[in-house]
Amino acid sequence: MEEVKNVVSKGTIKGKFKGFKNSYTIFEFNDGQKWRQSEAKFVNYFAVNPEVEVFQQDGKYYLQVRGLEQTVEVRRIK
Repeated sequence: MEEVKNVVSKGTIKGKFKGFKNSYTIFEFNDGQKWRQSEAKFVNYFAVNPEVEVFQQDGKYYLQVRGLEQTVEVRRIK
């Protein structure tokens, strides 16, 4: 059985997305939301204004970028 994701936010990243870098990486959505990467993970991926989802699992939040299989743990800062 496929696990159901608890999606807490959907949106579009504003401008260029260059992947997951480090815990200082901030993802700004077109609607003004800001999420900061909170784990050390490096994934190089380029997209312009990609669609994203933030979902909650086991008390943590994860960012899923459309077209990219990997997710990254994040926390909301705005």
